[in-house]
This record gives sequence, structure tokens and C-alpha cells, in this order.
Amino acid sequence: MSFRLPPLIALLAVISPILAEDAPGIAWRSLDATTFEKARAEKKLVFLDLEAVWCHWCHVMDERTYADPGVRDALAKGFIAAKVDQDSRPDLARRYEDYGWPALVVIDPVTLKDLTIGSGFHKPEDFLKLLTKAKEPDAAEFERKVTAPGENALSTDQKQVLLGKLRNRFDEKEKGWGTGHKFVPWENIELCIQLDRKGDESAGRMAKETLTAALALIDPHWGGLYQYSADGDWRHPHFEKIMEFESEVLRVYSLASLEWRRPEDLAAAKQIAKHLHDFLRSPEGAYYVSQDADVVPGQHSADYFSLTDPGRRKIGVPRVDQHVYARENGLAITALVALWQASGEDSYLDDAKQAAQWVVDHRSLPEGGFSHDEKDSHGPFLADQVQMGRAMTALFTATADPKWLDHSIACARFTDARFRKDSGAGFLSSVAHPDSPLPVCDRNENIAMVRWCNLLNRVTGDAACSEMAKRGMRFLSSDGAQKDIFSFVGGVTLADQELAEEPVHIAVVGGKDDPKAAALFAAAQRHPSPYKITEWKVPGAAFREGGIDYPDLGRAAAYLCADGRCSSPKFTAAELHEAFAKK
Repeated sequence: MSFRLPPLIALLAVISPILAEDAPGIAWRSLDATTFEKARAEKKLVFLDLEAVWCHWCHVMDERTYADPGVRDALAKGFIAAKVDQDSRPDLARRYEDYGWPALVVIDPVTLKDLTIGSGFHKPEDFLKLLTKAKEPDAAEFERKVTAPGENALSTDQKQVLLGKLRNRFDEKEKGWGTGHKFVPWENIELCIQLDRKGDESAGRMAKETLTAALALIDPHWGGLYQYSADGDWRHPHFEKIMEFESEVLRVYSLASLEWRRPEDLAAAKQIAKHLHDFLRSPEGAYYVSQDADVVPGQHSADYFSLTDPGRRKIGVPRVDQHVYARENGLAITALVALWQASGEDSYLDDAKQAAQWVVDHRSLPEGGFSHDEKDSHGPFLADQVQMGRAMTALFTATADPKWLDHSIACARFTDARFRKDSGAGFLSSVAHPDSPLPVCDRNENIAMVRWCNLLNRVTGDAACSEMAKRGMRFLSSDGAQKDIFSFVGGVTLADQELAEEPVHIAVVGGKDDPKAAALFAAAQRHPSPYKITEWKVPGAAFREGGIDYPDLGRAAAYLCADGRCSSPKFTAAELHEAFAKK
């Protein structure tokens, strides 16, 4: 049975954004045309607090800094103040995500340029210093301008540099990458799984050791994954549970389970899925955004999360952000498909399909795209298209139902028409609006674009999807996108590798009502490669242009194609699994 918020907690979950915006003495506004018009009319600057509603330090800013009389007076005299939840505005989140939350931004209301940016919690005296530092921005820094597109692939030198960082910046003592905050870099893990499949056992070791260390971030009582741990180890978690982190880490634990069959990896994936189901799943089957780090906003909750389930519930339940965004649902759907493939438990796939149908019914835009929320003042956003397109492709691979593929193709068409960057390289985070800073080309969104569109091309043979993937890669290989990649090299490297290589391709030939064909298709889902497509071809049906017309042998059969060669037909799941083992 799904957990439902108690009535009082549910009410607080709905009204808490309003309470946050009514911090004493500050007339917080949204970031829209009227805010900029007011600032221009009063000859003031715009101050933006880009917060996360689940963020402990954002709550502390409200409690300490914005309650300070000097801060209130400075904001009132020189600024029009806006407060925005970054989850509600993916365009702003992508622009300022490197600064963390809260991001504290002073904007010129005439040019819409950033004048100064602060990162994280500021005490009142430090905040006042920040307000006095407004200056003309370094446009190259804030807008990530790329002077020239790169190539359709990484250069040999770029590949060597990235793989060198993967190995040299691994923390051999504490495990994982980076020495400050510890979180699970899902694309590094996925890259290591791919490298291990090619015989690089050292990469497999890094992934396994990181996944084992990261078990400390899984809530033992409610399930779910804490976002990260402070202090350079895995023992000091911050307790917010965010859909992006939960979904992507759920997915890579599932991939690791398929690859190495370690029981702890599958158990971890199921524990994360438990939290999604019990706390972040709406009664209609769609998914919410996050659960707060604090049961009392601004008060660190280590003692609270050390309690078992009954003890926590006596005190209360941390706020759940009950917005339903297309992006977050796309992330959850893709992760649940991976868990279904790893576990074989149909409930996960059923949940994924229900969420996908809800998004189609409630977030679809004309011509194939998706809105972020029910109403978007500044959308559409690239993030929603990428994650829902990726999810629809995953569902087609898992079900062979063409409706999901049709949605993915339509979404790609919508994306290509609206988000192309004029330079010939990359895709922008949003369409331009006259009352917002210019949209940026975000590296992570372009990584996801390349991987989605490349796989969609491999499934459909659609040349337009191939060109979209190459356009994204031209941004990723440019000097501007490469210059600040530090430890987390997995995404760019995976995008490049997948663009250059054929995926593992498993085709089942047989009738849709043939139980033996169904058993082969279910077995095909268990292939351990993260980069794969599965198809179910009905004898006599039309094949896509460029597809392989497999022979009709009079009985259900499966074919495994990889590394430039195809297997002989396999007639049972056992035979197919035996072929998987010969990688």
C-alpha cells in the first residue's frame, strides 16, 4: 500500500512555498516581466534567490539572513527581490546549477545580464557584501559561449584526458570520485560498467567499490537515497531525497545488478524504488519531485533520521514537493524500466507505464512535446523533452508497443524545431523569453540529447535523429564544453562511445500471442549491456527501412547481434542467456 501524507502534513506540503515567500519584511516576487518592469521603473536591480524547496541551507537563509533588519533594508532600497524554486524552472536551474542552492543572483533589469552571483548560504554580513559587488559580467563564464563548434566525435587527446581523469581522480581511500561531497556519479558508474564489459577490470572495481560505499546513503527505514554526504566520506549525509538522484542511482544499481549479479546491488535498487512508491508516487501514478531534508525547516535532522519509522512518524514527516513535472517523471520511468529488466518483477514496469500515460494525458503539448508543469510561464524546457523522450524509448524497448516509440519520435521532432542553437552545435535549455536571462547550452542536457537521439536513430534508422545526436556532440567536443570537466567524465565519454558504436541488438521473431516469443522477449531484457535495443518482429509485418528482415522459421526465435556479428537463432531463454555469457 502506498504511503499517503497525513492531512496536516499534506496541507503544510501545499502551503509551505507560500510561507517561504512571506519571509519577514521582504516582498518576494516571481521572476517575470512585471518584476523586471518594476525594477526598471524604480531604477533598481533585480535580486534573485534561486532556492530548492528541499534544501536545508535555503531554509537557514530564510530563518537567519532574510530576517536580519539590515538585509531587509538593503534589499528594499536597492533591489526588487524574486524567489524561485529551481525545480520549477529548469532553464534557471541549468544556468546557475554550478553555484548550488541557494544561488544568489543580481541581475541588470535592462540587459538581463548577471552582475554578480553568490553560492550557498551567506551570513547577513557576507550577504550585504555580495550585494555591493554587482559588476559587469563575464558573459563567457555565465552564458557558456562556445567560440567554435567541435567535431562529431571527441579527439584522441580529449578521450585520453577524460579517461585519465576517471582513473586519477578516483578516491582510493573513501571510494567514489571527488574528495568533498560524496554522491553517486551515475554516468561514471555506467561508463565503468561499459569498460568492464570490454575487459577493463580496474574500471569495474572502481564502480563496485563506489556502489558498495554508497549503500550508506540509503535510508534503512523508509528506503530512498539521501542526496550526498559531506566531509569527504559517506558517513555524514544530507537527508533530502531528490528525484533526479534517486532515479539515476536506482538505474545504475539496476545496471550493475544485470552485469555482476551482486545481491546487494539489486537490493539497493529496490530500496530506492520503495521510497519512490511509498512517498513520491501520486494517487494517479505520476511522481512528485522531492522530499525535504528537514522535518522542521532550517533544523538539521540527523537525530530525526536516526529514528525508526514509528519514531519519525510521531514527530512528523518531512515535506514532499507535490508538483508533478514531466522531467522528473521521465527520470523515474527510465529507472523503473531498468529495475524491471534487472528484477523481472512486473510491478515496476506497470508503474512506469502508468506514469508515462499520465504524463501523455496531462503534460502533452501540440506537435509532440511536453510541458514541465500544468502551466509553464517560461517553457517549454529542453529537460522535459529529453527525459520524456528517453523514457518513451526505454518503454518501447521494454514492451515493443509502438505507441511509445511514436511519442519519442514526435518529441524529437518538437525538440529539434525549438531548441537548436544557431551556431550549429548543441541545444539550448529553453526557448528565449524577453523577461529571463538568455538560455544556455547545458552540458548535461546535451549529453542526454546525444544518447537519446543516437539510440532513437539506432531503433528507427531515422537520419534526422542521427543529425540531432551529432549536433549535440559538436557542442560536447567544443573547447567551451570541455574546459571545466573535472572528475565526472562519464557522460561525455558515454555519448561519444555510443555515437561511434552499434548497440547490442536482440531481435525476437514470433507472434505477439505466442508464449514462446513472449518468453524470449522477456529473456532479451536481461542482457547486461546498458547500451542495447530489443525488438519484437512479427513474421510478415513490414520492417523499417534499413532494418534486418529476419527469416520466419515457423517457430519463435531470437537473434543476438553485437560487435559486428549475429548469432544463430535461439529458441529458448536458456539458449539466449548462454549467448549473453559469451560476451
